[in-house]
Amino acid sequence: MDLKVLGLLTVHESGTPIVPTEASARQLLALLAAHADHIVPTAVLTQELWPEGPPHHAGEMIESHVRRLRELIDAALGLRREEAAGAPTASGRRTACDVLVTLSGGYRLDTGGGTSDLRVFQRAAGAGYRAMELEDYETAAERLGEALALWTADAYTGVVTGPHLRAHIARLEQARLRALDQWVEAQRRLGRRHDLYTGLSVFLSRFRNSPARYEVMVTELGTRRGSRACGAAVPAGGPRRSASGPFGTRRAACFPSVTLPRLQLTGGSPAN
Repeated sequence: MDLKVLGLLTVHESGTPIVPTEASARQLLALLAAHADHIVPTAVLTQELWPEGPPHHAGEMIESHVRRLRELIDAALGLRREEAAGAPTASGRRTACDVLVTLSGGYRLDTGGGTSDLRVFQRAAGAGYRAMELEDYETAAERLGEALALWTADAYTGVVTGPHLRAHIARLEQARLRALDQWVEAQRRLGRRHDLYTGLSVFLSRFRNSPARYEVMVTELGTRRGSRACGAAVPAGGPRRSASGPFGTRRAACFPSVTLPRLQLTGGSPAN
């Protein structure tokens, strides 16, 4: 199972999307994805779906959402009706009950080693932080740029959120801002004003409630741009691996000298 949560929630099983249209079922899937491969207690699911207090038949409603998700998973797996009902499959492949597992006191979404954009973000950002500690700003800018490029919108876009998802999303937002702070500092150390202008402009257009310090920096860079057009993409510091997107493309600088402020870097660790 492949998960993408750093933007619009997308969940694929065997290449087929399984995000339900029903808001409550999608919210339940989002919380299971937030804790993928770990048990989520039924009590937590209940608090997420009904923060003001559960209805009398809350347990049955959760079971109904789980059945709907399993129907989508079985359809994605291409299982026949008897296989979906629990009969052994001829190939021994997984069924929906293997993917969305019922356990004592809760449920677990078993990804089976699938991809996760959040895990990729955490690995890339962690590599960037280690490079910053070593003052390897070239590597730091590249790896942090890779991490930031995974974000296409606010986390879990399209999902109604309760208290548990909101707390999880807040941690993700803190992790994203920390990565951006470190990326800005790496680019500042490298003197790459064009990359700063391009990356921060995209960031401000993509995310609401952006820190005011980035708006000030973009305005400062934009008002001091040179009259000549920026050059074509060129490697910085010689041949290197190609990078794509607004946080990774290297272009010849076309800004006059601008004194960029040092940032108060956001502390903390990558979100879980």
